[in-house]
Parts: sequence; structure tokens; C-alpha cells
Amino acid sequence: MSQKYLFAALLGVFSVLSSGVYCYGIDTRGIEVVRSKGVLDSPDLQTIDRFVAESLDELIHTQNFSSIANARSIILACCSSKEPGQQQYSQQFGESAKRHIASAIAEVEGLSDQARKAKVLTNLLILVDGLGDVRLVELALPYLKSDDKVIGYWAAHSVTNDAIYKQLDSEGLEGEKTAGRIADELGRAVETSGAETLALMVDFASKLKIHQGEELLLKIADVRISRYEDWKVRYELLDVDVLRELAVKMKSSDAGASEAGRRFGQLLSFVFQRYVKGIAHLSEVQKQRLLTVLIETERNCIGQLLKPQTAVKRAIAADDSDALMAEHNRLLGNGTKAGELGIRYGDSNGGVSKSSPRVLADPPARSAQQ
Repeated sequence: MSQKYLFAALLGVFSVLSSGVYCYGIDTRGIEVVRSKGVLDSPDLQTIDRFVAESLDELIHTQNFSSIANARSIILACCSSKEPGQQQYSQQFGESAKRHIASAIAEVEGLSDQARKAKVLTNLLILVDGLGDVRLVELALPYLKSDDKVIGYWAAHSVTNDAIYKQLDSEGLEGEKTAGRIADELGRAVETSGAETLALMVDFASKLKIHQGEELLLKIADVRISRYEDWKVRYELLDVDVLRELAVKMKSSDAGASEAGRRFGQLLSFVFQRYVKGIAHLSEVQKQRLLTVLIETERNCIGQLLKPQTAVKRAIAADDSDALMAEHNRLLGNGTKAGELGIRYGDSNGGVSKSSPRVLADPPARSAQQ
């Protein structure tokens, strides 16, 4: 759901909540009273727990799919106190959410109706994402490798969103430990994830200040390189972000810079080669995506690693594939000479450091690209 429509939905929820009535089978009267209190007692905490339990029960048992989203929106609308700085409310709501969402997931996992199971699980993960509470991360991690791409996407979104990152960043060593766990689990899901989910991972990896963040970025780059090599890559525009973050690592002075450099060079080389070798095989959309990656990488990466330049952009404007590959060789190297970026691609059998990236095979006779 877009932010525009989510906002409209929440406005509707708030207007109903303000009247203190039953909303889609969920009684909000008690929770509205508690949300307005500055200090909570034991019965208030029990009211919060009961509201979360009953709302989740409504969410997973309603037979009307639109009511599932409505129940989710009501829970999100009531997840915080109306009183600024009221910590008791958010603490209890988070604890109750973790316990009851875990129970809801366990119950939904037992459903025999696979379509309904997927729908409800997706909504539970969207709820976890909306709550943005690091205590709920463990509930989403098992779904990162889901065969259902929508479920996998929302699982990834719920453990990488800005609210989660801010909490991790503020929790010192404990936050680093949790961030490392998330990065490790994301890394295990890289090979089975679609481009939309990989984009979330790239953004999260770029923010992390721990080695697992760099490892995650390198795994993503390896998967993208492999998909180019097999002529099975999807949504080439993702590689604008991948290449940009690899270039950031290349500029650093740490030990991982050379590993990032190898991936940067090989991935960028395959972008060049895919365009030139695929001119007669790829769709216009695919070719425009590749050209966008090349232009953006020249401007945002090459210009930072070397100096500002426009040779790639000029070759594209002139529709000159030979000039484009000449620039590829100048920057990345060819069989006889290292490129100006100074990237080493690994050792050859003779122990001499390779100065050029791998050559992309010709496209298959029938391209399966989209």
C-alpha cells in the first residue's frame, strides 16, 4: 500500500477510534482510555495486553480479507500513547505484541488453506514492519527465505526499516550483535531474493558499521554478477546502488577495499558487456536500464574514484559501442593491460595477478530476459 493510501486508511481509523466504538469487531473503548493516561497501573497494562490479543485474534480469524488490513491498521493506530514520553504504554504494547504475534504466526502456520495462510502471514509481517520494534525482529527472520516472494519482501522490510536501524544504532554492543544477526540471516537469503528485496538489503548493508554489513554487500554483488553471467539478471537498475556502495568501500582504507574492488570491476564490466553483446537480444527497457547504470556509475563512482569524466556518456550519446568498450578497457582493463582503476581480479593459474575482468559469454539463442 502506498503512503498516500495508507495515510487515508489511517485517517479513517482514527476518526472511528475517536468515537470509542467497536471497529471491525475490535473494541477500542478501553484502549483509548489507557492511551490518554499519563501513569498506568496494573489493570491498564492488562487492558493493553487484552487489546493486542483480541485485535490479533480478529486479524487472523476474520474471513473478509479487507477486514484483515483494517484490523492491522487499528493495531498500528493504537500502538503508542497519546501522552508524550509515556514509556509504560509502549513497553507493554511491545511485549504484548511480541507474545501474541508469535502465537498468531504459530496458529496461521497450521492452516491448510495455502492462499489464506499466505495472505494472513503477509499482513502479520506488514504489522511487524509498521510497529518498528526491534523486539519483534526474531519473528520475521525465519521468513526471509520464504518461497513466497511477497512474504520474503515484507520479512526483509520489517528487519531493515529505518525504525529498526535507529534502535540498533542506539543500543551499543547489544545493537551491534542484533545487527550482525540480521545481516547474517539476510546473507543466507540473498540467492533466493528478488531485486526488490535485494534493494532493501543493499540499503541496510550500507548503513551498518560492522563487518557483517560489508559481507552482506559482497554476497549481493556476487549474486548479481552470477545472474549477469547466466543472462538471467532482472531489473538492472538495482546495480546503480550496488556499484555505488562497492565504490564507497573501494575508497576506504580497510582490508576489504580490494574485495569490494574486484566485485565493482566485474559487475560493472558485465553491465558494459551485457549492453554491447545484447543489443539485438534485449528489450528497449532493458537496454535503457543498462545505459542508466553506466551513466550513473560514471558520474557517482568513477568520478569519485578517479576524476569527473564523461567518456561513457559521450559514447552512449553517439551510439558508439566501440567507444563504449574502449572506455571499459581503459577503466577496467583488458587481456594485456590493467585498467586505470587499478583493480586486480584474482590470481591466474601462473600466479600472476589478473588485470582484466571475465568475458561475458554471448547471449543464449532465445533470451528469457524481462
